[in-house]
Amino acid sequence: MKALNQNLELVIVELESKLKALESDYEVALERANTDELTRLLRRRAFMEKFDNLLTCSKQDGKEVHLLMVDIDHFKKVNDNYGHQTGDAVLERVSELIKQYLRPSDLAGRYGGEEIIIAMQASASQAQWIAQCIRKMIEDSKMISVESKVEFQVTLSLGSASSQKFGYEARTLIARADEALYVAKKSGRNRIVEADVKTAEVAVVESVVAA
Repeated sequence: MKALNQNLELVIVELESKLKALESDYEVALERANTDELTRLLRRRAFMEKFDNLLTCSKQDGKEVHLLMVDIDHFKKVNDNYGHQTGDAVLERVSELIKQYLRPSDLAGRYGGEEIIIAMQASASQAQWIAQCIRKMIEDSKMISVESKVEFQVTLSLGSASSQKFGYEARTLIARADEALYVAKKSGRNRIVEADVKTAEVAVVESVVAA
């Protein structure tokens, strides 16, 4: 009987070990499925799922959420002038720099092409500070072409929208932030534009153009 119990204990330990290994493999596979290979940001679908959860929890807790749409200015020119490998390197580097200013609770994803989407539970002043830090950091950073090793710089345009002004509907926030981004690019690039519900338009809250 004692020997049987010992064998059962060994079987249980072995099964527990295998279960932990399976759980670990599943977590790794899930992370890979949710992460964009180039930028190491969330894939669009994964971002939207987490964004919906963030909005639901924030609404229940009465917390403000800010959404940023970020686009690399003249990205096509980077590809045309330095090649697509350099374009990929720029996108990878920009994503890496952006993550330096994000908190563990913030969300960042690759929305499409060179466009990045960021969501955070924050006050208006906190969100504006983070957006400004990101914009300025990219403006001041040096990029290097993959083949020719030529140094160059890129800038970002950002559009923002808040739940305080537009509510907790994901599609609405994305649409308003995207409209603000469009205005940022049309009005000179390298700037932050915040959507304004009062005028049903957008207001430039930061306008700093690189020399």
